[in-house]
Amino acid sequence: MTQTSPPDTRFDYESRLKFKSDGWLVSNLDEHADDPNRSSSFVMLSKLKDSRVVINCYEPGQSDEMHCHPGSEHTFLVWRGKLHVRGIEPGEELTLGPGDFVQIKAGYYYQLHNPGPEPAVYCQFGTVPAKPPKKTMVFFSESRKGKQAAE
Repeated sequence: MTQTSPPDTRFDYESRLKFKSDGWLVSNLDEHADDPNRSSSFVMLSKLKDSRVVINCYEPGQSDEMHCHPGSEHTFLVWRGKLHVRGIEPGEELTLGPGDFVQIKAGYYYQLHNPGPEPAVYCQFGTVPAKPPKKTMVFFSESRKGKQAAE
């Protein structure tokens, strides 16, 4: 018997909207963060021509790799739990709590980590570049600066 994977709903934000008009999109963070059918830690809540809203749901200890997004600025608002954010420059390492946010320039390297002990939800506000870059995410380890740092 062949098992099928559940469909990837990370980018299907339209089905999650509470309201949509020509000028508005309305959604709810808690409903999607607590969705037992959520298949990913990344869930897009809305997207317009120049911006998007995403939630990142991280389990205790979960982190991503040091990376950047060429052409796209990101703001992470801690909704629940804690966010440990780290950059590549001295002093770029902080732990944030609910209500705190960090704003990151396009092309600037960072890493997100949930230090726990509870699950965390971060609301991500991002810009959408007018002309999509060749890569939407660049890992520091693959960059020239990252390779030099590893030597």
